[in-house]
Amino acid sequence: MGADTIELPTVVARFSRRYGQLRNLVMGGYADPKVTERTGLPLLAPFGEELAEMRGWAFGDRWIGCGAVRAGDGVQVVVLVAERDAPPSEAPPEETVRVVPRCGTHSDDARAWVRRLLGLTGWEPLGLPVDWAQIEAELGAPLPADYKELAEAFGGGVFGESVSFMGCGAGVSFDLPAQWRAGLSAARHGMYGSTFAAGPYDAYTPGGKGVVTWGSTEWADQYCWLIDAERPGHCPVLVRAHDSGPWYRYELSTAEFLHRVLADADFRPFGIAHHGLGATFVPESAGPAASTQTGAGAV
Repeated sequence: MGADTIELPTVVARFSRRYGQLRNLVMGGYADPKVTERTGLPLLAPFGEELAEMRGWAFGDRWIGCGAVRAGDGVQVVVLVAERDAPPSEAPPEETVRVVPRCGTHSDDARAWVRRLLGLTGWEPLGLPVDWAQIEAELGAPLPADYKELAEAFGGGVFGESVSFMGCGAGVSFDLPAQWRAGLSAARHGMYGSTFAAGPYDAYTPGGKGVVTWGSTEWADQYCWLIDAERPGHCPVLVRAHDSGPWYRYELSTAEFLHRVLADADFRPFGIAHHGLGATFVPESAGPAASTQTGAGAV
């Protein structure tokens, strides 16, 4: 693919819309000295010192990369896919939906879990303005109150270097309404197949019952709600592993589920605390290696 055919920023923008938060692995000919096998090193191996730029996305058991390689007096845009180790699914394959009992001590106050998450990450709330009335009118159902607090406090971005969270009004990759509309359009036009074809749930349509995605992980786990327009305010969390296995249904608030993912080492199979990734938060505009605030990182 020649540089005169398509420009690198165009590919980066398209891939970011599809795969979410990118990693800047090589910029201006200089590779990130901290890059490892876990953070994208396989994308650099084929090119050596000829590599001028490389952006990477983690997606399930693959790395997706695009960059620029020096070729004569110019550069050539390249796109590649590399194998990646993804955590194995712990889900029993014979189950379609697994209802998970509440675990450990808990508070029924969803707002308390928002405060805990802020404390865990060391994040100062942004107080972002969001027109919730317009968004919920389009959906035809209310969103969870604690999610709205999280979206106003954090916006869209990445927790613990690996958990993408969709806000509202953020860049397209991290904007929940934009991603919901895109998924709905793709389903209606038969593009990419049905996101939820492997299970009993369809994508949510206004006035109906179905799934709305609010987060994901770099190994392609899906974090969703089951929204039923006839039961406003009841939004259990649905989660499915990267291999499109069974759904897990949690009767937890969004904030409690996210806190347990980041901080509870025994929260299996979806917790990440045992991976030692920390509990930082990086807003979507800052990239994966920098943040305007420093997270606590203690889990």
